[in-house]
Amino acid sequence: MIEELLSKLRKVKGRNGSFTACCPAHQDDSPSLAIREANDGRVLLHCFGGCSVHDVLGAVGMDITDLFPDKSEHHHPKIKPRFFASDLLRIIERESLIVSIVANDIAQGKDIPDADRERCLVARERIREALDHV
Repeated sequence: MIEELLSKLRKVKGRNGSFTACCPAHQDDSPSLAIREANDGRVLLHCFGGCSVHDVLGAVGMDITDLFPDKSEHHHPKIKPRFFASDLLRIIERESLIVSIVANDIAQGKDIPDADRERCLVARERIREALDHV
């Protein structure tokens, strides 16, 4: 189940049931999609870019039911980490860079375009979400 999804994604990294990859639902050059296999066999997805699970799955030709194990299978729970710290740190580093660029422009008295202000707010939310997974 998770293997099928991972085979359809780009820049997949991770192991032991916890991965990151480029999100197929938006233009993504730096992995922002977190994928984890839960103890009960479910596949959990979170796009730090804001894409819904349905958008992510639709982009790879899958359906929400593909994230749940077949009830006839006897799944043996395994203990797995939520997300690798290195993946979360990469996300925090990238988003912090955006915040620091905007903060530097503000400190220099530059006018900040609305698009940059909005992107800074998105970065703040992505950092908060990443920290929630620590």
